Amino acid sequence: MVHRRHGSSSSAASWLGWIAAFVAVLAGCIGPHGRSEATAPRSSGAEAAPALRVYEHLAMGTLFRLTLCASDPDLADRAAAAAFRRVDGVERVATDYKATSEARRLPAASSGQWVEVSADLGRVLGASKLLVEASQGAFDPTVGALTRHWRRALRRHRWPAPSVWEGASRLVGWDEQVSYEDDGVRRRCRVRDPELRLDFGGVAKGVAVDEALAVVEALGIHRALMDGGGDLRALDPPPGADGWRVEVLPFGQNSTTRLRFLLARAAIATSGDTYQSGALEGSPLEGLAGAGVEGAAMHYGHVIDPLSRLPLISPRASVMTAATAAEADALATARLVIGPMETGRVALERGLFFGGEDQEPCVGRHFPHDGAVPLPTVTPNAAPSRSNESLLRHRDE
Repeated sequence: MVHRRHGSSSSAASWLGWIAAFVAVLAGCIGPHGRSEATAPRSSGAEAAPALRVYEHLAMGTLFRLTLCASDPDLADRAAAAAFRRVDGVERVATDYKATSEARRLPAASSGQWVEVSADLGRVLGASKLLVEASQGAFDPTVGALTRHWRRALRRHRWPAPSVWEGASRLVGWDEQVSYEDDGVRRRCRVRDPELRLDFGGVAKGVAVDEALAVVEALGIHRALMDGGGDLRALDPPPGADGWRVEVLPFGQNSTTRLRFLLARAAIATSGDTYQSGALEGSPLEGLAGAGVEGAAMHYGHVIDPLSRLPLISPRASVMTAATAAEADALATARLVIGPMETGRVALERGLFFGGEDQEPCVGRHFPHDGAVPLPTVTPNAAPSRSNESLLRHRDE
């Protein structure tokens, strides 16, 4: 079996895939039952050996899990508390679910004028600006108005009114709508249309993971792993290990398709729609109907394609490797939008696009990013996976 490169298949079926979910299999410093275990108490004059400590925190509608390898339990506790405060800080300013958040208030507050923004919102805006360009517009937070209408449509299982959708579509376009500047002293932003709604769902979790790990390192802990609902980044691995072992399950927990990586000083993110999709009744939006899509017969995911201004047909999934969680987060969303097509952009070619359980995934020419090393995969009660062997071979073609 040979994995296809991005752009090597024009089959319509290759545009379908399932969400990829992560299970962290932690290497080194791990207790016999796979749970965090403290070492024996320190004796006088001796320093305790590093221990694996796992902390969990609910934020941004998901579970953040921080794993630290540290000898001082008090320091580990303080680092975890500080890390989760950073996560909450990013969520507070960037969420589009609360009308009082800074991101929700920004368009009206600006109305075409330059306004100063907080440091945390500035980080999200700065990352978005870079990643919109890197993704060739396949990632674009200005889809927020469409996202809002689409969430309601999925809940009601009915298509939005064409006039409503057309009006929201006119607001999409980062380059036309948003300007952001950071001179090292002030962070300021200009949003041209006060009706714009920003959706940072494809980047804010990644920014939160990066910021949390920056706090952990600033406190002197350099061996850590954080998973923010599928946006995962590793610092240094535990002592004696080459990396943190991460398992990707592209078709869910019950699938035999498993990809494993050693992760060190790198990030991996997934994007998909297994838990956020549905079938809609009535006539589909213009563009989908023109493509021969029957509204009542197709499932659609929660992600909006900012280039076509249309929802993506479900199911589909992507996995992206990158240097930071923010990059991996946004570019995984972009790869979900782009599908199996080759882009020529190195950043976009460091991931996988899944086109169905019965097909090989499409693999980017520069996959994976340094620090994310694919490992041989063993399926349950089976011999080593030849599929994963072909993935490793394919990287060297």
